[in-house]
Amino acid sequence: MSSRIELALIPSHAVGLLCTLPWLALTLFVAAVASEFSPLLLVLAIPSLVGAVFEYRRTGLLVGPAAVTELRVEGEQLYVRLRSGQDRAVQVADESRLGAHFAILKLQHSGTISCTYPVVLVAVTPRFRNIPSDAFRRLRVWLRLGPTSGSKASGRQTQEIH
Repeated sequence: MSSRIELALIPSHAVGLLCTLPWLALTLFVAAVASEFSPLLLVLAIPSLVGAVFEYRRTGLLVGPAAVTELRVEGEQLYVRLRSGQDRAVQVADESRLGAHFAILKLQHSGTISCTYPVVLVAVTPRFRNIPSDAFRRLRVWLRLGPTSGSKASGRQTQEIH
């Protein structure tokens, strides 16, 4: 029997800045190339700055209809709640990474591969986190063990009892 796990994300400026680092690195690269070759290339920096702002708002401030505001495990299924209020059943993609104090998850809408939700979970210090530590530990254990490990054991126990 698996317990229900609810993980509400908290808006975090630090996590938003962390998620914008790749976009800002791209902007710096474009600026360096533009200074070497042609100032007209600075026009290419605009899309990277827009990407940085979009990523900061979605992952740091949790703004926008597709921003993930909550993760929930019910039974053996992982769900996300979007800022728009929709709940979606998702699966964790293989590209996801899990550490002791962080998780970078690529969540795919069940049944499709085109609809993904990137989620960054950080629980380092009280000032640098966007999730409660206790719920993150439970989610991390669930992700490491896999949703099917608990169901096989509980399925065997129920067969033996009946």
